[in-house]
Parts: sequence; structure tokens; C-alpha cells
Amino acid sequence: MNKNTIICFSRYLLLLVAASLLGACADDDNLDAPTELVPFYSKHYIDVAWHASTGEGAENQYVFLLPLILREIAVTTSRDGVLNIISLKTGDFENDIELDSIVSAGVGGNEEVWLVATRDAHVIAVDARSRSERWRTRVPSEVLAKPVIYKDSVIVRTVDGKILSLNIDSGDIRWQYQRVIPDLTLRGTSEPVIARDKIFAGLADGRLIALSPDDGEVIWDVALAVPAGRSEIQRLVDIDGDTELYGRVLYAASFQGRVAAIDVDRGQFLWARDFSTHTGVVLDKDTLYSSDENGHIWALNRLNGATLWKQEKLAYRKLTRPTIIGDYLAVGDFEGFVHVLSRYDGHFIARYQLGQYDDLGWELGTGIIVPPIVKGKDRLVVVTRGGIVYSLALHERDVDF
Repeated sequence: MNKNTIICFSRYLLLLVAASLLGACADDDNLDAPTELVPFYSKHYIDVAWHASTGEGAENQYVFLLPLILREIAVTTSRDGVLNIISLKTGDFENDIELDSIVSAGVGGNEEVWLVATRDAHVIAVDARSRSERWRTRVPSEVLAKPVIYKDSVIVRTVDGKILSLNIDSGDIRWQYQRVIPDLTLRGTSEPVIARDKIFAGLADGRLIALSPDDGEVIWDVALAVPAGRSEIQRLVDIDGDTELYGRVLYAASFQGRVAAIDVDRGQFLWARDFSTHTGVVLDKDTLYSSDENGHIWALNRLNGATLWKQEKLAYRKLTRPTIIGDYLAVGDFEGFVHVLSRYDGHFIARYQLGQYDDLGWELGTGIIVPPIVKGKDRLVVVTRGGIVYSLALHERDVDF
């Protein structure tokens, strides 16, 4: 067992201990009991256009197996390394590709190349036309965020605090940025955002950085959250959720830290307020939305961070990050429910529980940790922990209640 393996194993054990302690504290006070759902009447409803099994899902692993949604197909991956190409119109399987590796992140890429990462620290590129492996490159450690394409490069985050640039044609490593991470972190890494000739990344120590895509040099480095408290658990300030760019302003949030708006040209805060989430943020023209660590959904003014509304009726249901679909927000929860809410005041619009059973009648994992993905005006693509991918349609009834 080499030094890096020992360090990663030690951090994993610390994370397990932290999770146990947090769970025990919450149970003592009965704080983490999920809120019971209350029925409501609505003129909207959700139905299933199609569903398909992609193979072994995340199940109880904290792994985000995001599908890649393209014009006509969805490229999904099973935990045991099978890429599935599924028609978005019908749900029919067009092809599958065996990678012979345990997958640790969702599918990245575009219409020309598909990218996956593995538990044994490889990044794999699959040629979309030939549907065969283009290259496979060893990276320093496991990758939990899907690889991102920038021009002729692939940008990769690893769990040991490194950011790498790979040649998209060969997989060769061009440059590598390294940052020491805390001994105790949440399991997960945020996906880099690449825009305005910069790579923006939130780190496990609560800092946000901007790097040059050409050579990995640091352009600016700011502290979104500062560790505080006596215990390692109290000092967790990971930025694990999605960050978003609007114009020249980057919006980000951390666990046990803050949510903030940062001018990306100067690396300066425009506003910040206390907040805690591990799912990240999503934006429209005027508003920032996020689900916090307690399962409350917030709408904040994008320009100053002021609260516009807060929905608390999904507390402790382990929500995903919200997804914008037209005038609504969609979130998934730990029981496989998809909730649709108004973007304007947070009231419930529709709800649907996903469920799938095997031949013996045993229910497969239906919890949702991957945020729903929008396809078109009224369609959502949702993947459950059990590896079932659903295409859902939001409809309006002919008769009002």
C-alpha cells in the first residue's frame, strides 16, 4: 500500500466517522427525520415518457452518475463501467460500450467525444462516431466530478486536490495544479466552470480559484469560507456543489460557509451571506436558487443575496440541487420523489415518485442524488440510485381544480 493510498484510506475512514457522529447527533434531537409529504391539488402533473435500466447504479455509494444529454441521445454509465446510448425520443438502446472499470463520475463530453472517470484513477475518452475507446490516461487519484472539455483540452478534478489539463486527442497530461486538502472532507468535488478564458474551481478548503487554461497558473484565489470550530467536523467548508457564471459574476456556495457573488475579472466579492449547502447553486436572470443542508429551498436576489422566498416543506429529505424548467424548479429526494415548484414563490406545482421493481418484486434503489436534467421545454431526465433513467414530462390538465 503506497503513501497516497494510505492517505486516501485515512481520509475515507475520517469521513465515515464524521458521518456517524453527525447522524448520531441528529438522531438524539430527532432533527434529521424527513418531513412527511402533504398532498396538494394542482392543475399540473408529471408522467413517464419512458424509462430504462442502465445497469448497476450508484446504490448506496455517493457517486454522481450524471448522464450526458445530447441532441438526440443520452449517454449514461453504469457503476460497473458500461456506457449506454439511449434514444431520447423513445428510450430505446442504440448501443452499449464495455469499459471494464468501476466508474466514479458521470459522463462528460460533447457530440464528438465522451469522457468518463474510474475508481482506479483513469480518465477514458470514447470516440462518439466509432463508439470505441480513443485513449485511457492514468491520473493521480480518483475523479468524482465529470471531466469538462475546453477547446482541445480535457479538464479533470481529482479527490487529492489536483486539477489537470489533458490533450483531448491523445490524453497526454499538459499541466497539473496541486493544492493540499484538509484531512477531513466531504466525499465529492465540484465540477470546474470554464469561461472568459479562465477555469473556476471551488476547493475542499473553502477557497475559490481562477486558473489559466493554458498553463494552470493561478489568476486569483479567494476564501469563500474560512474553517471555524474546534473539531474537524465543525471545520468542514467544502465547495462540492455546482458553481455558476452569469456574465462576469461567479456564484458559489460552500458547506458550513457562505453563498456569494464574485467579480471574476478582479476576484472580488460583490456580496456574501452565511449559507450551507453541498449541492451548489443554479441561476436565472434575476434569482439564485439552492437547496441547503437542511433540505430547505431558497430563492435569493442575484444582485444582492436578499431572500425572496424559502420553501421548508421538504426539510431533511436530502434534496438535489434545483433545476430550472420553464417557470418552475425541479428537485429530487432520497425516496425517489421529483418535486416541481414555482420559481416565483416556491409553492408546489407537481410531484411524482419514481419506482422500479425486479422480477422478484424487490424494489430497486429509487433515491435521487443527481439533479434532474432539462431536455426541451417540459421534459426532465432523471437517474435514480438504482440505475434507472427516466424521461418525465410535465403537463397541464384541461380542467382546473
